[in-house]
Amino acid sequence: MSPEVVTLSDAILFSLLALALIMGCAWLLDSRRGKDRVIFGMILIVMLLNYLYFRITKTLPDFEWSAYAVWPRAYLSFEIVVIFYTALSIVFFFRRTDHGAAADASELTIAGAASPPAVDVFICTYNEDLSILERTILAAKAIDYQSFTVWVLDDGRRDWLEDYCTEVGVRYLRRNDNVGAKGGNLNNAIQQSAKETNAPFILILDADFAPQRPILKRTVGQFADPQIGVIQTPQFYYNADPVQHNLLASKAWVDDQRIFFDVMQPSKDGWGAAFCVGTSCIVRRDALGLIGGMPQETVTEDIHLTYRLLQKGLKTRWLNERLSVGLSAESLSGYITQRCRWCLGTIQVALLRDGPFLGRGYTFLQRLHYFHGLLFWFCRPFILLLMAAPILYYFLGLPAIQMEPEAFFLYALPMVGGMWAFHAWVSGRRSMPLFTEVSQMVSAVPITIALIHALIHPFGRPFKVTAKGEDRARVDVLYPIAGTFLLVIILTFMGMLNGPLMGTYNDLDGFSVAWGMVVMVYAFVSLLVCIELPREPLDSIRFPLARQANLVRDGNLVPCTINTISISKAEITLHDNRTARQISAGDILIFSPFADFDVAARVSDVDIARLALSMAIVAVRDRRYDWKIRQTAEDVRRKMIQRLFSEMPQAMPARAYPLAALRGLWRRTFNPPSKLFGSIEKHEVSVRSRQAPRRWQRRRDLAPSMPLLQVRAASAGPPLAE
Repeated sequence: MSPEVVTLSDAILFSLLALALIMGCAWLLDSRRGKDRVIFGMILIVMLLNYLYFRITKTLPDFEWSAYAVWPRAYLSFEIVVIFYTALSIVFFFRRTDHGAAADASELTIAGAASPPAVDVFICTYNEDLSILERTILAAKAIDYQSFTVWVLDDGRRDWLEDYCTEVGVRYLRRNDNVGAKGGNLNNAIQQSAKETNAPFILILDADFAPQRPILKRTVGQFADPQIGVIQTPQFYYNADPVQHNLLASKAWVDDQRIFFDVMQPSKDGWGAAFCVGTSCIVRRDALGLIGGMPQETVTEDIHLTYRLLQKGLKTRWLNERLSVGLSAESLSGYITQRCRWCLGTIQVALLRDGPFLGRGYTFLQRLHYFHGLLFWFCRPFILLLMAAPILYYFLGLPAIQMEPEAFFLYALPMVGGMWAFHAWVSGRRSMPLFTEVSQMVSAVPITIALIHALIHPFGRPFKVTAKGEDRARVDVLYPIAGTFLLVIILTFMGMLNGPLMGTYNDLDGFSVAWGMVVMVYAFVSLLVCIELPREPLDSIRFPLARQANLVRDGNLVPCTINTISISKAEITLHDNRTARQISAGDILIFSPFADFDVAARVSDVDIARLALSMAIVAVRDRRYDWKIRQTAEDVRRKMIQRLFSEMPQAMPARAYPLAALRGLWRRTFNPPSKLFGSIEKHEVSVRSRQAPRRWQRRRDLAPSMPLLQVRAASAGPPLAE
């Protein structure tokens, strides 16, 4: 149909029918089935191509060398980039792998092996605090595997970290310079470890990523396939990223990388083009030998590693399992810095002589997948044009798109609605309109600048480490980015008053008003993200447990639910009102938050109405290793960290909850930060900071070892309660 021959009511009816078709597909089809993904995806591709044909043939003015004719074509050029990237993504979604069966077989193979292959565990660090590093180090020591060695690779050359590694029993390496950044650090460790352990496999971890206990059993056995050079597992986080946190959506929406890790990478793996992401991956040592070690020519050694190995016929396998948990960027500046580095590195690898475009030994599909990843970054400038378009029309009379309302309902609305529905469907409800787009908008300006710099001067720029463990106890504003969105809102509103609303009204003006209102909504939500709310200290993060257990009180078992647990505290709900009235602050109670792990905790608060107890942990016993009771603050802390971070419960939501997210956004909009987070305690810098002293003085045990179940009430004054 053409908008010239249909009425507005006909166009609206057609749009409703198209959207009904889309919703029917989302309701009736199963995204886990490949055939269903093809059916739904092809419908979307037809809509995209139909829209694109209309845009090219019906919405452009006659060409002439004027701003009125050039601007719409420039806008369309970037729109085509986005459409092509989207169409490629849909096609790649047609395939998806699941190597869970291979991981099961690996676990059985390793469990039955008398002497499984040795593994070197490399923990890369530069300037992270010990409060972050100790989580990764202690969790690595708890890996359930027979033969492995933990190495801490310190590019910060810190004496106190060397002392700590000696104390907890892991190996420590440093070098005299920082040549090659992370890649150079890894190459130094590869060379040094070859002289001692020379393990055939290497597990690479970033400083803030704690491995889960089964990570090696689930992966090492899969290397029986000689074509596998790297096994990569996804990154999961135990804290909210800046978009989630600043929009109060940390319990209602996934982090912005979940679709990439949970959906896109398994799909790329289906085409043989999954790639390494730098941490939580296991690589063959001999494969690194084939390519001369870890690549260090770019700031993204991870994806470069995958493509160097592809030249040798070795692939990266994506194992889509939660086998490590890390720390997401806590500040918006760190969030943006991280993505600008990824953008720069993607362009650097593309320009290398052995890269996927100029190098030999790559298939067409491998090159196409890399091009797809490159397009992801080149979509960012389109976001800026999308925000600028109404302003240019209001003040200069330059329309980006000449589209009547009938055409909007015939071509644009079904396509946009279809894309929202498809992405939510194919991602398992991880995608959500507004929030997903805002996560891209907040970094659009700096990434566009990074793109320009990278194209002009791609090499010779330093590796910027993402800041982690910062003091986030205050409200911070990222003024340059916030100012940009505020300016967009002001100019759009002023232009709307000066132009369409106060001038003559026509169909094109109506379309521009709607566009301007959408832009202001998105810019406002992005502005909220730039006003960063305080965060609680990392040690205070409470992890949801929801474990049914028993409290031990005076030798009696009391049924309860362990709701949340942190390194030092627990929140428990009792099932019996009478018992709740018998417990008072100061009592010592015992419970097991994990299998074979006992905790003694002092009651700090009792909420009779909710049958809730707040408790401070004072002693622990890990029965997997020994029956010794740990009572000193440092011993308790280390045991809690090791157990909690090596078997971490799911901390972040696995899918989006739109109503909860909108409620959080409503609260964020109409409440000042002081009201939302006024009680956040200030993060205290302790001996675990980067300025920590070289040695720690161990506190002496407050009491000799005793069966933990012998601990009585606080009034009895046992040593554990001191």
